[in-house]
Amino acid sequence: MKVFISSTSKDLKEYRQAAIDAVIKHECAILAMEHFGARAQEPVEVCSEDVRKCDIFVGIYAHRYGHVPKGSKKSITQQEYELARKLGKPCICFIVDKNVLWLPEFIEMRKYAELQAFLKKVKEKNAVTFFSDVSDFQTKFSPSLSRLLREMESGKKVDKEPLELVKLEIPQEYKEWIDNFHSTLSIDRLSKKGEVIKVSLPELYIHLETANPFHKPEKDSREEPVKGDKEGEPKEPAAIDIETLLSKVNCILLKGAAGMGKTTLIKHLTYALTHGQGPISLSGCLPVPVFLKDLWPIYQKRLRSKHDDITFETLLENYIKKRQYPFKMELIKGYLSKNRVLFLLDGLDEVPDHLRPHLVEMIAEFQFANKKNRFLITGRPHGITGKALERFGQYLHDINPLDNDKINGFISAWFRSVMGQAVGLAELTAADMISDIKHNEHISIFTQNPLLLTAVCVLYQDGKRLPEQRADLYDRIVGNLLYKRFQDAADPDKVGRIEECLMRLAFIMQSRNLKNIEAYEAMDIAQEVFPPDEGESASQHKKRIEGLFNEIEPNCGLLNRLSQGEMEFSHLTFQEFLTAKYILDKGLNYKEFLEQEWWDESILLYIGLISLNRKKDSNDIIKEILESGSQEKRRLYILASKALRDIQAYKRDGTVVTMARDGLRAIIESDVSVEERFEAGDILGSLGDPRIKKDKMIKVEAGEFTRGSESEEAYDREKPERTFYLDAYKIGRYPVTNEEYRRFVEDGGYENEDFWTPEGWQWKEEKNISEPLYWHDRKWNGPNFPVVGVSWYEASAYAKWLSKKIGKEYRLPTEAEWEKAARGTDGRTYPWGNKFDKNKCNSIESGLLRTSPVGIFPQGKSPYGCFDMAGNVREWCSDWYDEKYYEKSPAKNPEGPTTGEDRVLRGGFWIVDAGIVRAAYRLRFEPSYRWDDTGFRLSQGQKMPSGK
Repeated sequence: MKVFISSTSKDLKEYRQAAIDAVIKHECAILAMEHFGARAQEPVEVCSEDVRKCDIFVGIYAHRYGHVPKGSKKSITQQEYELARKLGKPCICFIVDKNVLWLPEFIEMRKYAELQAFLKKVKEKNAVTFFSDVSDFQTKFSPSLSRLLREMESGKKVDKEPLELVKLEIPQEYKEWIDNFHSTLSIDRLSKKGEVIKVSLPELYIHLETANPFHKPEKDSREEPVKGDKEGEPKEPAAIDIETLLSKVNCILLKGAAGMGKTTLIKHLTYALTHGQGPISLSGCLPVPVFLKDLWPIYQKRLRSKHDDITFETLLENYIKKRQYPFKMELIKGYLSKNRVLFLLDGLDEVPDHLRPHLVEMIAEFQFANKKNRFLITGRPHGITGKALERFGQYLHDINPLDNDKINGFISAWFRSVMGQAVGLAELTAADMISDIKHNEHISIFTQNPLLLTAVCVLYQDGKRLPEQRADLYDRIVGNLLYKRFQDAADPDKVGRIEECLMRLAFIMQSRNLKNIEAYEAMDIAQEVFPPDEGESASQHKKRIEGLFNEIEPNCGLLNRLSQGEMEFSHLTFQEFLTAKYILDKGLNYKEFLEQEWWDESILLYIGLISLNRKKDSNDIIKEILESGSQEKRRLYILASKALRDIQAYKRDGTVVTMARDGLRAIIESDVSVEERFEAGDILGSLGDPRIKKDKMIKVEAGEFTRGSESEEAYDREKPERTFYLDAYKIGRYPVTNEEYRRFVEDGGYENEDFWTPEGWQWKEEKNISEPLYWHDRKWNGPNFPVVGVSWYEASAYAKWLSKKIGKEYRLPTEAEWEKAARGTDGRTYPWGNKFDKNKCNSIESGLLRTSPVGIFPQGKSPYGCFDMAGNVREWCSDWYDEKYYEKSPAKNPEGPTTGEDRVLRGGFWIVDAGIVRAAYRLRFEPSYRWDDTGFRLSQGQKMPSGK
């Protein structure tokens, strides 16, 4: 029997595969687009041919109408079905249930009327089966096919057989439990009344992204695009929503710093899936959130009891009992048997170091035994080391910082949520705050993760101003919060003592490496801070403190009481900040905590607090830490430099800044990991990168060089390989950075027509361009990162502006100048030699998946000392593009064609592979092209190329 499977493509890819698997199990042949192979006919002809050959027609339909061939009014999908009906083929059809949520990108709204008309015909002519997800489809498709095959063999109709399957359904009690615990965010709005408000999590949630493992690096220019399927599906983006990624893979180990939204992600996923939302392929999954800070004490208790039956499953069973989940382990086992459980394990870093490897091992064994289910495991960087990387490193993903669109979207959503019906005022306030952030560079550090962004919104709402540094932000939040909730005219010291109580509690927890503590221990600490009144008995004192504590805990906004009575700070950063205040308040020696990475955040906030009123003391501490750093103790050097970055520029001591810069440059120029060099370079940019302030032009002596390539990897446009002569010239050591380009923007470069070509000025005016595309996006706008999102027009205008500003002639390099500077005179493949090395350039192999501070790949510089000529960003040249220009160009000082439509771009960039970062590689784009992969460097010398 031959079975033809008809459907649209990528939206139903998993369903098609499920159908193919079932057809194979029934020992039938498959006729489907996956098996077309290369044929000369048009797709519609191939499909028609195979429909005629088939014995059974299978139709699977969702929310796409499908590709409509030229000259036709019907999609190929509809034509396939109608031909099958016309030929009298047995048809079994499946349509997605209308109540199932579907990914927006897979809903074809422009052809929705045609689709509905088509599906109406299908329903009228066939007994249609509706499905909700892949699992549901699988359980229904195989019996339907089996029954039809038996009917065809016997010639008699076979009664539909009941499916002997356990119907798995998320209990209503679980949905209600999730509504109570995971559907809202309790946020303390610092208004005059200081009321506590709840914000809807679905309304306010920021969809977090990570690098997309399915993204294919660009292999070539627009002339050789990566081709989609017959429906013209878009390419996979470089970044992907983490929830969407989880619908495509079975395991993710998610790393993110404090406040990046890991726990909120888990709560949102849990809420979404229990309420019929979220990615379609996760529909029907049972989400099981497991907070490891609550799980490891169970593990430790069983170890102490010398249980010899400890497995992750037994721990999980104990955990759901302790957390009072409204279902039993049997439900999880039922879903496990159908591969429909999503385990959400939060907080690897919250497990003590001595227990973490053993617990990770158990989780890994459980995951391997149930690998067709899905697992999301989260942690801060210091918790994702050792055994965690050994067992789950292949699934590792980092949370991307919030980009500009997400930041602005969150701010707008925030003020809409908290201002209720005052829609106009909410939008105005949001716009004012966005404008303030845009024009205050130092605020960017507060907007890159959801926690700090929320805190900034809270503070801005009350005072219509933004704090100048991180320690100040937390100090204002905590101070305002406590004052507005606990101010008592009858007890003027109450607020101070509550703050001291919280500081002491935070310090004790930090000292014990804890993120939660038994409530009775917290109350014991409160008793020490609030001593007995005169004549008060011990029992009376204890009762009074219990009452006070029961007032503090629900109202201060900084503490959470867990279901079993433990206490935790609502976020670890509050614990770290209050610890910093305690160290400062008690005059403790910060050096006692330097050697443990667990204390780093508290040390940074401690120094920041000191800097608010004691500039010299803060600089002295930073200097001491810098002096204690070394090549072996790079962490301390990075820590001190971060502390220096966190305080306002005018409070930084020049000598200390110089020390930090020197140390950071030493790290950049060493052979440490690319991640360490990246971090050092990023901080150096914030402190003023001295490499950028110097004259960065490098002289290239006159002489011959080899241009082009005849290698196997070479494209036709790189041929022929020839020898050319160039007069002496100078070229930039680095691409032009954001810091340098900022001067052009602030000096009115976008407002002065004299700097622009006529075409460039017209383009700028028509498009209302006033700055680079990513100018306010922290991911791309670090001071010493290459400027990106600039067109050829903008790069050319910058060169003319700089020429007038400095009194020296600058321009974009010719293509020949760029290539000679990149590969020298010996015709080498890469700037450093003929063998590719991922440690010498920022290509996709480096793993950064973004631009990097210039010059952090010192071993990858060219023979003339130019950095980043392979990777980081591709760079505009002055030349017009002509694919055959190499064949006809003069052998001396070639300047490129005098006219053309596109301009030349040279050099690889951060998202392409080794084949594209070759020094001979060339490509083109229209001069208005501006994206996150494109920048430029400057050249000097000779005359300005003609026609430029």
